[in-house]
Amino acid sequence: MASGLSIGYIQFTVLLLWLSGILILKFDVSGYASRGYQKEERIARYLGWFQIVAGSVAFLTNWIWQKIYW
Repeated sequence: MASGLSIGYIQFTVLLLWLSGILILKFDVSGYASRGYQKEERIARYLGWFQIVAGSVAFLTNWIWQKIYW
């Protein structure tokens, strides 16, 4: 870009990953557990934690990138 500025969407992505991971763990896992869907509960729990970890990795990577290269 000519001005040297770019628009980044990493903060929005991190927020979406964290919120969706928390909502999956809060609602989907408990819903599957109450109905006795063990396989779906396990997969939802994995996906919820994966999204929280992915958001945290993206957040830390962005923070380190800004500290080193900006």
